[in-house]
Amino acid sequence: MKILIAGAGAVGTHLARLLGQENHDITLMDTEKDLLSTIRDNSDILTYAGNCTSINDLTAAGVANADLFIGVTTEESKNTTACMLASKIGAKKTLARIDNYEYLLPKNMEFFKKLGIDSMIYPELMAAHEITMALKTPWTRFWWELCNGAVILVGAKIRLNAPLVNKYLHELVQENK
Repeated sequence: MKILIAGAGAVGTHLARLLGQENHDITLMDTEKDLLSTIRDNSDILTYAGNCTSINDLTAAGVANADLFIGVTTEESKNTTACMLASKIGAKKTLARIDNYEYLLPKNMEFFKKLGIDSMIYPELMAAHEITMALKTPWTRFWWELCNGAVILVGAKIRLNAPLVNKYLHELVQENK
């Protein structure tokens, strides 16, 4: 998958490294040439020095052929504008980092979809949700809700000598009847 990430800060760089490990074709875009140079010299990530709200720079960075465009700069307006431009230029899907919870309300999702923003992430809300889940379920290491909570994936640390090691979930349910 060809992915263009706008914003070479902590979030963008981390995403680029993670997605790069999955053999995606990653390009990291930012206006800070020195920052991009450091990233390029210390990883296999392709970089492009340019402004993510410039049509010329987005085009030169290859957004027309991108399967996914991700806007994760520190500025919400820059991320949303970049996603709108990327979508119109040819990116198949877009994702914007936002700071306004109101954008995530169901009544607003279709509005943003029409503008060319397919998905939005609100890091502060995600962190708050993760902290809340950690307090509610301290026995879990991971707790992911998929399909709006229809499927829950849970990870827990189990000692090697625990009675449930190497057992299927249906076996555990039968033992507790």
